[in-house]
Amino acid sequence: MGKKILFSSLLVSILASLALGQREATKADSYYHVLRGARLRAERQLEMAENEYLKAIQGSENPSDIYSILAELYFEMWKWDKSEAAAHKAVSFDSDNVQAHEILGKIYLARAFSIKTKEAGEDDLAQRAKEEFLKIIALDPENEEAYYSLGRISVSLSQVEEAEQYYSRYAELNPFSDLGYLILGELQLERGKFEEAKKNLLKVLSINPRNYKGYLILGKSYELNNLWDQAASLYENALEYFHQEIFFLNRLGFSLYILKKYEKALSVLEEVFQVDPSNSQALLTKARILQETNQREKAESIYRGLIDSDKSNSEVFLSFAFFLEDKGDYEGAISVYEALLGKDVKSSMEKVFFCNFRLGILYERLQKFIQAEKYLRKSIEVNPNGAEALNYLGYMLVEREEKIDEAVKLIKRALVLGPENGAYLDSLGWAYYKLKDYEQAEFYLKKAIQRLENDPIINDHLGDVYFQLKEKDKAVIYWKKALGANIEDKDRVKKKIEKALRE
Repeated sequence: MGKKILFSSLLVSILASLALGQREATKADSYYHVLRGARLRAERQLEMAENEYLKAIQGSENPSDIYSILAELYFEMWKWDKSEAAAHKAVSFDSDNVQAHEILGKIYLARAFSIKTKEAGEDDLAQRAKEEFLKIIALDPENEEAYYSLGRISVSLSQVEEAEQYYSRYAELNPFSDLGYLILGELQLERGKFEEAKKNLLKVLSINPRNYKGYLILGKSYELNNLWDQAASLYENALEYFHQEIFFLNRLGFSLYILKKYEKALSVLEEVFQVDPSNSQALLTKARILQETNQREKAESIYRGLIDSDKSNSEVFLSFAFFLEDKGDYEGAISVYEALLGKDVKSSMEKVFFCNFRLGILYERLQKFIQAEKYLRKSIEVNPNGAEALNYLGYMLVEREEKIDEAVKLIKRALVLGPENGAYLDSLGWAYYKLKDYEQAEFYLKKAIQRLENDPIINDHLGDVYFQLKEKDKAVIYWKKALGANIEDKDRVKKKIEKALRE
């Protein structure tokens, strides 16, 4: 009996030793196949690499890492279904496998962003991707790429506040990389956070003074905020790194034009013409400068040349229309605005509103009031919040002594949009004057004069109100102020003063 027990124990020990050796051999084989798969993948023999990884899985007790490697390979091969299946397998063996979650996030993200038209399910895919990347940062709080991806996804889901937070964290983790600060700055600009955006965009350029997009975005933000001195300085800095870059030369030339540094602007534009003699943007800026410096014939020649060479450039048409208005050629300007409305059927709401508004003004100046009213009403129809058009139509009706009750409503709508606007207050006061409600007229005209003290029209209107209120001394004071402010019809105002002093 003792010998049998001894033999049985020895047999179990031998069998256990053999099993352990076999497991070690199998593990070694698995490592071998993983290494061979990696080499084949590096050599771009992807299908052969796939076979090696599949063999490695067979010899692995916990194949989570190998499945995640295989998922990456499938993703690289654009076999997204297989990649997703392999990544899920990896997670089933190890729910904390960061690499597998990264692949799942990439797959959902790629599918969401590959949908070219908005379809049901796109946001769902983006949300699934977001969930995977959130798991990653829970497991690895300093995973840079996860924060970057979360920022992208949040933008696509219109979750801009979250996007800013993720990109901020990405930038913190990459303090020497310009990418994070660039994206963060651009996003903050879209959110109207100019000072924060400026700080981050300047950081971009301090890290990488050759970041083209950094100059582009920061320059645009300066222009939108009317910081033309800073814009000009920025473009000059950009040109130190991007010599004779036409875009920056054009923006510098335009900035100098806005700053009325015409001679320097023309010098910059000449650099553009050395590279591209027919550059339309540079020619347009030059025409504007010639217009401002009373070289009208030269300016008009450039405008007409630009229109002949490109009849689709709305900016040129608009600038030419302004030129014609400035020249006093209202009929010519009208034809340009009407041509713009007729040829550009897909124009933005802003452009359609603007053209109709200008047409209304020009027809009013030509005393063609039916056409003026038609276009002003059209501009309000296009943009019901166009305060200038509301006020202009209202004031025109008041002056014509037509539909004054409607005019009051129009002007009040303008005042809701611009309650401190002196011109709108004047219009309302003048409307009440025409309605013979002199107390209301005085109330609004006094508010108007507080905002536009030296406006000749408001002073004239207030003088008329005080004359009706039998306060002739005050009337004379305001009429004299109107004369001092160079009101156009001086003789008319002088006669009113003479009449008041006689009575």
